Parts: sequence; C-alpha cells; structure tokens
Amino acid sequence: MRLTARKQNVTVMTVSTLREHLDTISNDDLRLSIAKVHRDRVSIRADFTSSGKRRHASATLPAYPTGSAEDAPANNLNVVLDPISFDGATSCAELHVFEPLLGHDILEHYEKLHPSEAMPMSRCC
Repeated sequence: MRLTARKQNVTVMTVSTLREHLDTISNDDLRLSIAKVHRDRVSIRADFTSSGKRRHASATLPAYPTGSAEDAPANNLNVVLDPISFDGATSCAELHVFEPLLGHDILEHYEKLHPSEAMPMSRCC
C-alpha cells in the first residue's frame, strides 16, 4: 500500500441520506443505487450506457455505526464517500460515472493510490 499526503475533505452521510442523494443525482443515463449494506461497508451500483451497451459497475464505500440507539448498525450506518474499491469499471469513462457522487478530487486521489494496469492510461483523472 502506498501512502500519500492528503489534504482534502471527505463527505460522510447516513445510509438513508445517501439513498435520497442517489435518487437526486440519478437520471435517465445514469442510475445510482445502494446495492448492499454490510456492517462495515456499503456497495453502490451504477447502471449506465457505455459504447451503446447497458452496463453496470459498483463502488464499495467504508461505513461505520452512527452510535445512536435509533440507528441500529445494520440499518443506518455512516457512509464515507471515499471508495475502497470499484468493480466492473473497465475504462476511465466507466470509473467516472461515480463522479456525481464522489467528486473529481476523490476519484483522482483513488487513481493515484490504485493505478490500473488494465486501463490504457496510467492515470484517468
């Protein structure tokens, strides 16, 4: 694992707030939704069109309990919008379908830490 200096903010929101936010930023070309909630991570699914074909990819985000008795850990975790991994994104354009959720700076930082050998360029962002 390679560590780099990082001076940027990340966003944290509860699962219920994230679900509402995903509905707000989704459109006809890109549908973002929560695929699965685990006790320590949340999977976000992106359904989109690439090269004329309907595709999907997912991003895994870290999560932790809110500490509130009303928010049971499995129901409404805090989710950090800083990806652990992506699955199904085979190009830079497909990775960037998550930009409306994560933002350019977060994707750029992820790419610095995880350069892709499968993608034609060493850096996407």
